Amino acid sequence: MNPWMALLRREWWEHKAGFCWTPLAIAAVLTLLALYLLALAGSVDVDIAFSTTTQSGTDSVRRDFAWNDALLGMLDFSAWSTPQLESALASLLHLVAQPFIYAHFLVALFVLPGTLNDDRRDRSVLFWKSMPVSDLETVASKLVLVVWVAPLMTIAAIVATWVAVLGLVSIFSSTEGAEGVGRLWAHAGLAGKALALLTGYALQGLWTLPVYAWLLLVSAAVPRGPLVWSVLAPLVPVTLERLLLGSNRLWLWISEHLQFVALPRPHAQIDGAGPISAIGLAEQFELLLSLQLWSGIAVGAALVAGAAYFRGRNNDI
Repeated sequence: MNPWMALLRREWWEHKAGFCWTPLAIAAVLTLLALYLLALAGSVDVDIAFSTTTQSGTDSVRRDFAWNDALLGMLDFSAWSTPQLESALASLLHLVAQPFIYAHFLVALFVLPGTLNDDRRDRSVLFWKSMPVSDLETVASKLVLVVWVAPLMTIAAIVATWVAVLGLVSIFSSTEGAEGVGRLWAHAGLAGKALALLTGYALQGLWTLPVYAWLLLVSAAVPRGPLVWSVLAPLVPVTLERLLLGSNRLWLWISEHLQFVALPRPHAQIDGAGPISAIGLAEQFELLLSLQLWSGIAVGAALVAGAAYFRGRNNDI
């Protein structure tokens, strides 16, 4: 077997619970919640107001509403215009995706600080050093698995939940006939949204690279308590900058790289003073022109190299 594939497979089996079973559990919970709310709505007279704000000269419609309002409001969409239906569907599917996105990010934040540290603690580092792979390849495999491979499971779970929720809406909908239900699916744009998720996670991994790489560096460098070190260590330069220079540029840079700027959103939220917020494929590719993205990649690459160095030097705890 290819050593690189062996490393990826090892990482997957080691963290399968977090990156496989977590999104599946979320998918099951959201599907059952949708079933409960729609069944409840079918037994009572539900009347949900639909309000929109149309921008002059465009067909875009903005709508912000809660999970249950979004879901129950889809039961009678026969009188909605196409922009209204597309806006409601975009908001509903975006809300469905949010728990998966946050869950993957939180699992990554807990997995990466411990992964290299645990190798030294259980002495498995000695076995992997006997394999024909370099320290850099080992570190890179952990990063690639968490940042770019594991999200494929998250994306699959999101799309499956989208299909399940829309299927339940189709069953409980008061809109008559196959034509009405067909209109719902035709304007959902699931293929385009799935592609936007794939592109978004590929770019989001690059955007958040300095954060993930920092966690790996701490995991390789410190003898114990990597999660605590990964949080407390950055506070020293941030505090010194604030006290000595009266500025907070470092903190702003770090906080911006913690944002989900590359993942699809139903509405544009672009602020010229801050990072680009992507809403679709066009805005996602605009992110590639961002200086902050490339500065983060440079910092992340340096941190990954540092993690590989400490892994080669620290073989035991």
